[in-house]
Amino acid sequence: MNAKVVLVALLSVLAIALYWSPYPLIVGGYVLGGYPWLAPDGQPRSTMIALGVIFSVAFLSATAAMYVLAKKNEELGEEPATPVEQPRGAPSVTQEEEW
Repeated sequence: MNAKVVLVALLSVLAIALYWSPYPLIVGGYVLGGYPWLAPDGQPRSTMIALGVIFSVAFLSATAAMYVLAKKNEELGEEPATPVEQPRGAPSVTQEEEW
């Protein structure tokens, strides 16, 4: 499998885990993660939980779609046809095999 697919999948899982972790990661003056648990009780906390669900579903959906497309691309195993330069007025041709 393509290393880029694995890297993006791991970063997506890491971002989701960081968001939902009850223990925030504090780097310098920045707070990373734990946002639903740091929000005040009531409406702000509900909003942060709703945003977390929306973004988690979006990240997981995008990661799954990327994985499926990478698998299909791997199964095809074909290089895309590259256009060949033609003189003006000549019919358009694509190069599909080596000469």
